Amino acid sequence: METLKIILPALACAGCAYWIFALACIILYRQEAPPARPESQYPPISILKPVKGADRGFGENLKSFCTQDYPEYEVIVGTEDADDQAIQIAGQIGAETGGRVKVVVTGALPGPNRKVSLLEKMAQTARNDLIAVSDGDMRVDETYLKTIAAEYFEGAGMVTSLYRITGPVSAGSALESLAIATDFMPSVMVARVVEGGLSFGFGASMLFSRGALDEAGGWGPIAHYLADDYQLGKRLFDTGRSVRLSRYIMDLVPGREGLGDYLSRQLRWARTYRTSRPKGYLGYGVTHALTYGLAYLLAVPGPLSAALFAAIFVFRYGAAFAVYGKFIRKKSWLKWLVFLPVRDIAGFFVWAVSFAGNKVSWRGRVFKVGKGGIMEDKC
Repeated sequence: METLKIILPALACAGCAYWIFALACIILYRQEAPPARPESQYPPISILKPVKGADRGFGENLKSFCTQDYPEYEVIVGTEDADDQAIQIAGQIGAETGGRVKVVVTGALPGPNRKVSLLEKMAQTARNDLIAVSDGDMRVDETYLKTIAAEYFEGAGMVTSLYRITGPVSAGSALESLAIATDFMPSVMVARVVEGGLSFGFGASMLFSRGALDEAGGWGPIAHYLADDYQLGKRLFDTGRSVRLSRYIMDLVPGREGLGDYLSRQLRWARTYRTSRPKGYLGYGVTHALTYGLAYLLAVPGPLSAALFAAIFVFRYGAAFAVYGKFIRKKSWLKWLVFLPVRDIAGFFVWAVSFAGNKVSWRGRVFKVGKGGIMEDKC
């Protein structure tokens, strides 16, 4: 008990300090719109959409990329499987949008990360130097391409975007929405300040040039890593290029996933993060302030533990509301905040369990994630 009286308040205080700092980072975050350009100055872009099956809302998601207010672009949908349901949907959307969609079917591909191998094949068919990669469950409005293109030409080596779930349709997607908004987004805001900017990308949207990727080593080396978006951004950053966080926020359209699906994905992300950035991930443990504060209150009830828990509660929810005002901006989402303590406690246990092994499940396959995030032998 004496040990708990020392460790728990220390962790809770450190966590509270983190959320005060995170709140400040969120509030101070600003992204000015780049100056408008004449239509003739926007270069052609190839959008790559790698898929495996058709996610809920895939047709509308894809259509949103095919109706951009942009002078010249193409949309390439790629899959390994000739019987993939996404092919038929992509054909329908292509017919509705004047042949905007090109479908690439590769057959079975080599490499641990077949998504990267698929992207490499898709990029070979792309006719433009500028490449935008975006996951199949993302949806945008017509300003997406112009926004990220204008930001790219302000000197960025990559433009990448945050994402949000504003309309959860199940318990699992509700917790995922909370995890993105109240954990992932604040951590990105903190990373920007602490590290002086970003050095990695997000799979929701990444815009870069073919030449820059070739200089960074191409697709091949990335195919050995699970966190391909992280590696892509990092390798471009390591060549001396900047990674810019776009002011455009992507909308993730969730499936009707259960709690088991949510926990499995969170564990995959946690173990990938731990092996890719071990020091950062260990430090990430401090973010579980609400869990530490509650444990301290239950173990050592009294005015001090109650005051500390109240302070954590205020700043934790303060950060959540700041994210809402800055990035979410949909009132119906606010009702899910009542489950924030549940998400935080579950998040702590995922973080703790992630140290107990390296196995992850992804796209129907099981892997070990090795040092640096490399996908090792199949289990």
